[in-house]
Amino acid sequence: MPYFPLFVELKDRRVVVVGGGSVASRKVEKLLPFGPLIKVVAPKVTDYIQRLAEEGRLELIKRKFRMGDLKDAHMVIVAVDNIRLQERIYKHCIKRGIHCNAVDSPKLCTFLFPSLIVKGELVIGISTSGKAPALSAGLRQYIESRLPEDIQELLSLLEDLRNAMPEGEERRKKLSLIVKDKLGL
Repeated sequence: MPYFPLFVELKDRRVVVVGGGSVASRKVEKLLPFGPLIKVVAPKVTDYIQRLAEEGRLELIKRKFRMGDLKDAHMVIVAVDNIRLQERIYKHCIKRGIHCNAVDSPKLCTFLFPSLIVKGELVIGISTSGKAPALSAGLRQYIESRLPEDIQELLSLLEDLRNAMPEGEERRKKLSLIVKDKLGL
């Protein structure tokens, strides 16, 4: 069964990342543009995570994970190889209604972390429902290479026009024509 794509507000919401290796670093890097309050819990971390902590861009707790670290979490990313720990965290999150993603363990996820394209306000998420992450990554590269360099300018233009025009079929048609023209469709 495929997962439903859902874009959620993360600004100022607590996201706990368990683990401090290269996978955790990639997840943190992808989360940062969305403005969450990131807390990383791990005995050892990459230089990247350490630098972000020193810059005050995330909270870093350098020790083994404790369940209490999930207090006030809106979302949890479990970036560790320890399956038993993944299961414990997943079950804890399920009981408390916390979104949970255990990296490389789709059965221990309430959401999947998509392959992302972020160009200003344009966000495209690509998922194979956990079946083939390499395909998601390849499709991301393919789509990203074909996006116009000025895609954010187009988005801003369309937003301004949309706000200036009355709702209805005429507005939808006009905006659709501009998109087709600008994208060569």
